[in-house]
Amino acid sequence: MSLRRAGRAHFGAALAGIALAACALQGCGRAAAPAPRPLRIAVHSEPLALDPHLRNEQLTFGTLSNVFDALTRFDAHSKVGPALALQWENPDDLTWIFHLRPFVEFHDGRALTADDVVFSLRRARTLPASDVTSYVVAVAEARALDPLTVEIKTTRPYPLLLNKLAFVLIVPAGSPDVIREPVGTGAYRLVPSAPGVAVALEAFADSWGGRAAEPRVELIAEPDGERRVERLVAGDVDVAQELSAQLVPRVENAGGCRVLRQDSLEVAYLSLRINQRPLADLRVRQALDLALDRQALVLRLLGGHGSPLGQVAGRNIVGYDPDLAVTARDLPRARALLAAAGFPAGLDLEMETRPGRHADAEAIAAQLAEAGIRLHTRELAWTDLYPRLLAGDVGIYLGGIICATADASDFFDAKAHSRQPERGYGTSNFSRYSNPALDRLIEDSNNTFDLLDRRKRLQACMRLAMADLAYIPLYTASQLYGIRKDVDWRPRNDGFILARDIRRKGVAARQPDPRTGSQPRPDR
Repeated sequence: MSLRRAGRAHFGAALAGIALAACALQGCGRAAAPAPRPLRIAVHSEPLALDPHLRNEQLTFGTLSNVFDALTRFDAHSKVGPALALQWENPDDLTWIFHLRPFVEFHDGRALTADDVVFSLRRARTLPASDVTSYVVAVAEARALDPLTVEIKTTRPYPLLLNKLAFVLIVPAGSPDVIREPVGTGAYRLVPSAPGVAVALEAFADSWGGRAAEPRVELIAEPDGERRVERLVAGDVDVAQELSAQLVPRVENAGGCRVLRQDSLEVAYLSLRINQRPLADLRVRQALDLALDRQALVLRLLGGHGSPLGQVAGRNIVGYDPDLAVTARDLPRARALLAAAGFPAGLDLEMETRPGRHADAEAIAAQLAEAGIRLHTRELAWTDLYPRLLAGDVGIYLGGIICATADASDFFDAKAHSRQPERGYGTSNFSRYSNPALDRLIEDSNNTFDLLDRRKRLQACMRLAMADLAYIPLYTASQLYGIRKDVDWRPRNDGFILARDIRRKGVAARQPDPRTGSQPRPDR
């Protein structure tokens, strides 16, 4: 325990003793009010790991962002700003100096120092099982200049460093190769969970941003969307993630519940493993692309709350190319391409997805069947499916990708670049796609501070990647959540659910931290 924490603890104990003595003198007869139950959030799965450098996956990162902080962070509208770093400067094109926030403590009482930041950056880059190396692909070295100052050298001019560092969560120096008991600086600390609870969180009293409004939070893993809504309507959970368009009326008509809609950075797509037949044949991939009616999918699956896409990025992502049109459905041409590829009678393929996407998989299979593509779907728990994806064992995967930095480099560095994990590239390249020309374009796109030039380079990357069709874009959908009416929350563009942003009515707002002067309000 630090001296500051010990001092507060002794002071708190003294106050508690005075209160007990007063209660005894007055003959306290009323029983203490029971503590409110934890805020409960129903999500589609358990996090894939408790180690913040192991899995580059939305639910896992969102969960661990309650426990850990990074040097920078994004607000709800994808604007990057300070977090553990209060300020920074860029004295030359290859050097960044970060000044850390003072008086920040880890959950075990250790003070945050520059050594922790340096250790975390190196760990994210060199940990053999790390899946977040694409965020530090341009970091050459990091060193502590003093206890609260970190110098980062990049291999090339890298204007996106602030964006990327928001996804490298900081752990204590000397953390083990696999973190199973997370210790962070975040608004919440991990505590033992009860049966049926995926993750239990308790507000960290000494958080640099002030104590969070909700003292206890539980994440409930419920893969079935209908079951999430049942629990919401019954009052068993306060927030239900991934509300399908078909379930919206049920929530809207239930007493005490409402629906929240939020524009999303997520793109639904098909990932195709293209180093094996028949998907190695571009004509087969083109047939799949031409057999899809994306607008019909948006109407059927999303109730119109979305947009069809012809690229793996929405309009609000840097690198989106307005000249890349959505592929128009052409069944005769799709059948002709299959015949030319040696499948005049059509072919059988398997697609894997996680629970919650059954309706999407069913609709896609029905459309492809009209072109002679018989798609057999297989649903696996996310904790089982993700390792198969990383191992390259999935032929076709129906999923979603989020460029959480609002920049298409998230997709290109991690998924479209050839697998070169030792350099930080292709760590999530499930398709085993490799195009040396695209690799060069991707790396060149990160070498300029000129935003217009960078946008053009990323658009060139997008055109080449979409021509190869290792990834077939489908649509972008609005995020839909069901929440109880006594919950005050505004969802984020990136889909991360951060408990510090949520407050039930009647729960006091957080107070500013007097040591740092920070205003601990939810990002808006």
